[in-house]
Amino acid sequence: MDKANNQDLRSKIAFVVQHIPGGALLFAVFTLIVLGYFGWYYYGAEHLDQALYSLRLEKLSVTPQPDWIKTKVADEVYRNGRLDRISLLDPRATASIAQAFETHHWVRTTSRVSKSVGEKVAVDLIYRRPVAMIYVEKQSNDPQTGDVQAGFFPIDNEGTMLPTGDFTKDDVRKYFIIYAQNAHPAGDIGLPYGDVRIMEALSLCEFLEKYREPYGLEVIEIHQDNLTSGPSPWSLSAFTRDKRREIIWGHAPRLENSGELPADEKLKRLLAWLAQPLPTDTNEIQTIDLRHSGSMTPVSARGR
Repeated sequence: MDKANNQDLRSKIAFVVQHIPGGALLFAVFTLIVLGYFGWYYYGAEHLDQALYSLRLEKLSVTPQPDWIKTKVADEVYRNGRLDRISLLDPRATASIAQAFETHHWVRTTSRVSKSVGEKVAVDLIYRRPVAMIYVEKQSNDPQTGDVQAGFFPIDNEGTMLPTGDFTKDDVRKYFIIYAQNAHPAGDIGLPYGDVRIMEALSLCEFLEKYREPYGLEVIEIHQDNLTSGPSPWSLSAFTRDKRREIIWGHAPRLENSGELPADEKLKRLLAWLAQPLPTDTNEIQTIDLRHSGSMTPVSARGR
């Protein structure tokens, strides 16, 4: 019965439209208006809003990059984060922009995102700062050749891996070089290196960083200390760039064993020793042991 009624109603509407002058045209116009309204409401307004108020690259400014970053961070984030799809009228726009920048491997954090007149956006960034290069040896995939490939992985002060493509061979010696047996990374670019030994060596790199260039400090070596029962089983040594001085540091700062000199006292004695001129009548390596309390361990010398 209902089906018959519906068919009858449609027939009546069709009859009325056919007998009203211009009825078919009015019906078509009415249909277009309705469809146009809903199309605009659900689709057109959003795209017009995006076209007029979307973030443009030329309107985006960021904190000036330090010299060690070779890539254009803003360009990469704008492209990879699809920031052109963000409407500045969206109340979540600043949060979305901040989140996009924090996914970049050179960005440690986004401290502020601010909008201003003219659809301009300023992003205050704290960039990652390289502190050390980790020396890694990798066995060739061909076991018959036995070839070993050696290279360096840059890390920042938090142990985060940085892109190797942003560094040249000459850049390696601008930072501390860390040597540890089988120190292969557990993560990828932008992720933690994943080795507790590296983090301990990195704490010493940070502690000595401002003295690295003035005193020619370069290499940090990590050794297992089998005689200790303290907070760490790893002992650290350092070498100058010319390999003429060896510093037996001991455990990382704040991880000293009972009876071991604190880092500040070690540093004071180290700087006094480094200020002394090297002997000119020998090329032997000069060594200082900073681990012990009491009087400073005498400096020794050994053949190179």
